[in-house]
Amino acid sequence: KAVVSTQSTGYGTLKRGFWNHGYLAGCEYIGSGHLVDKYPLVVDQQSAIPFLLNRKGSGHQVEGEIYMVPRETLADLDRLEGYPGWYNRTELPIRITSDPQQSKPYITTCLVYILDDFSREGLGSKFYKTYDHSHRARRSNNL
Repeated sequence: KAVVSTQSTGYGTLKRGFWNHGYLAGCEYIGSGHLVDKYPLVVDQQSAIPFLLNRKGSGHQVEGEIYMVPRETLADLDRLEGYPGWYNRTELPIRITSDPQQSKPYITTCLVYILDDFSREGLGSKFYKTYDHSHRARRSNNL
């Protein structure tokens, strides 16, 4: 069955206010939430780009924004994220904590780009719960 649209979460540069958010232009914003399970979110020390590492049980319940993404946009996101090859794309359970259409939090699954090979040098060792504008400022200073 062909995917017409699917839910995807942005935990880093795809979030509103960051440089890759334009890829989600025209996508329906569902709400904000966090991963049900803990995963480490690290930030590259040179580029200030975030990476979600595939190490379930470590780190935090990483926060992100959830969007309904059409198939064409998903293909653009795959190219941006280097999938397949660089990132893996997988479905993970997400607790939606802010959805204008729902009165209570709920759990759903979303596509998430996750890094399986995290032997890359320069990845920070600090685990973050959220990627915020302080990271963006560091990126500007490093360019």
